[in-house]
Amino acid sequence: MNDNLVLEKEANVPLVTIVTITYNLIEKKREACIKQCIESVHDQTYPCIEHLIIDGASNDGTLELLGQYQKQGSIEIVSEADEGIYDAMNKGIARAKGKYINFLNSDDFFHNNKAVEMSVRALEEKHADYSFADAMLLFENGKEYLWEGDVSKLLWGSHYCHQTMFVRTELMRAIGGFDLSYKISADTEMMIRLYAQKALYVKVPFSIVTYRVGGYSSQNQAQSRMDHSAAFYKHIGMKIGLSEKDCFFCWNLRFFDELSKEQQFELISKVPREYGLKHLLHEFMARTYAGSEVSAKLYYLFGFVPVLKCKCRGNKRYFRLFGVLPVLKVVKSVRKDKYYLFGFILMLKVKRYM
Repeated sequence: MNDNLVLEKEANVPLVTIVTITYNLIEKKREACIKQCIESVHDQTYPCIEHLIIDGASNDGTLELLGQYQKQGSIEIVSEADEGIYDAMNKGIARAKGKYINFLNSDDFFHNNKAVEMSVRALEEKHADYSFADAMLLFENGKEYLWEGDVSKLLWGSHYCHQTMFVRTELMRAIGGFDLSYKISADTEMMIRLYAQKALYVKVPFSIVTYRVGGYSSQNQAQSRMDHSAAFYKHIGMKIGLSEKDCFFCWNLRFFDELSKEQQFELISKVPREYGLKHLLHEFMARTYAGSEVSAKLYYLFGFVPVLKCKCRGNKRYFRLFGVLPVLKVVKSVRKDKYYLFGFILMLKVKRYM
């Protein structure tokens, strides 16, 4: 019986497969990164992990470096030519023996040594198909930023970091793994596909992975935008009334910079609540009134839709529907208040008697 399966039986917990893709890391000066990646897996509290390294036939000494860890029993190496990152990931899916699978890039690492333990517990307790969590983005200048996982942000591509994701291996095989027609964002397409197919998910309420910004997809933003918007339109957008162009503008919320205020509001009005309507409305209002010097209030419909924006200037109150259309002006004085429809039609006077 395979050593991993023996360990699984003895520990009485499911085996988890971590897949890491490598290719000529020494040439790219990424030795320190892959060491940190491997050691972060080795340091996990979870007792039943196989760490597969799928290497693309490196010829710069990377295999010799990885060989040291293989001798220690920390990793298993498969090295052969492939057709790119996602083809290598699919090879990992085919070889994985674990009940659950995770894809941890060679530049990234688990900064939480309970990452696997917490993810498996959440999956098992909820009988879920996949899990995700928060991640820490690490920029080249050393700055860090917390990326909060949120499936409602699938539309614009900031839903969650795929390195935090643990998926049932059999489900990944059933859906055909990564779609190789998406050269840059097959991981995002897979996450969209899982959600569209209503696979059951659970969020692990912790930050578990550090993701170094500047990788493959970060360096190919134009193609990432095309891949993501095409995938979202194909699997979800066309079913909820969004056009291909709508999905393209929504990527990374680019429509706030590329469309007029009226066009922005028209696009937001098409988005169902499930796909981030609340966030988009708040962002719209914040950008529309950023830097305003007058005091203002927001009036919410159903507790989350900001339908009225009230600006206060002296003794006047200006109400705008969705922050755009002027619907009411109120002029207050000691003895009476006047209400003007559309800001100029006097429709009501309210007198006060002392």
